[in-house]
Amino acid sequence: MTVIEINMRKLNQFMILQWLIFLPLILPLSIASGALQGIKHAFLGLVAQIEHDIDSPLIHEDNQDFFA
Repeated sequence: MTVIEINMRKLNQFMILQWLIFLPLILPLSIASGALQGIKHAFLGLVAQIEHDIDSPLIHEDNQDFFA
């Protein structure tokens, strides 16, 4: 084996060690971040739908399902 092959093997082992250490930290953070982003997106969509519903005129006389 040459010096370069030994250094590459040590580098690969070090990278595997880094993944084993940091993956348990990164994975839950990314899952939580994605969940929070999804909640934010759903909430903003809900607010936009409510604003749209408030601004739209209601004509109850034309709606057969409306019982007042």
